[in-house]
Amino acid sequence: MENLKKGKQICLFHVFFKLLEKMHVSQAEFEFLLLEHNENYLSKRIKLIDNQAITRELVQKFYKTIKKDQLENQGDNTSEFLLILASGLLLLLNQEVKKWPSTELYNLAKPVQDYLLGVETWGIYELQIFTLISFMLPAEILYLLTKLAIKRVQLYKHSLLNIQTQLMHVVWTSFSTLVYEQPTSAYKLLNVAEKHLMNNVDLTEKITLIFNKGWYEIEIGHITKGVRQANIAIDIYKSLGYKEQAINLSKQLEHHIRRQDEKKQGYKPDGSRVISIYI
Repeated sequence: MENLKKGKQICLFHVFFKLLEKMHVSQAEFEFLLLEHNENYLSKRIKLIDNQAITRELVQKFYKTIKKDQLENQGDNTSEFLLILASGLLLLLNQEVKKWPSTELYNLAKPVQDYLLGVETWGIYELQIFTLISFMLPAEILYLLTKLAIKRVQLYKHSLLNIQTQLMHVVWTSFSTLVYEQPTSAYKLLNVAEKHLMNNVDLTEKITLIFNKGWYEIEIGHITKGVRQANIAIDIYKSLGYKEQAINLSKQLEHHIRRQDEKKQGYKPDGSRVISIYI
């Protein structure tokens, strides 16, 4: 019965995209129009804290708004997940998280983890939720869920373009934590990403992969090799005329090199995580 359901789903997708083709509407155009005119609740609420300084006052106001939403719309787990996000941010802002991994953060995030494990096929929503709470998860859980994310979006592999972008955002967010806390898992994740991107035409993601390979080498102490690798990505952007992207990567590279210099001088970098309030 399950296989029959999957077969029907694939068939429906095939028919739908055939209809788009007849209307001379590309998949990318359809996704753009859908996102422009059908902004969901999650996106609307994240805008309350996105692209601004995350302060205690801002997060408390965000928490109160979501709590009100939850009382008015019982049964929607999105508000529950956003409350978990707000609670995690408040723990950080109140300096209650002393080290990583944090048992307090992980216990908070457990309902989101359980939800993600229970969803057989991940869509954009699951990837967005995972990205938002990823900073709350232990490194080993973060790595396993990232691999699971790649596996569970396969139904959309050749259809939705936007979901591939969101998936790679998940992968790189996870890598940004693992490269500091579990270099071995970070290396494995690079291999998973490379395999996934092999048949992907997105040049930007492939350039990011090249740069992150260099970042990994720098972090494990192979600084000369890592800088050379990272500069390949920067040079590609320069050759394509993407000056802003090249400048951004150059700044990141400077940070990674400076971090290694500070470690040599006995300075121990803090254990802060990458927090991605972006979907």
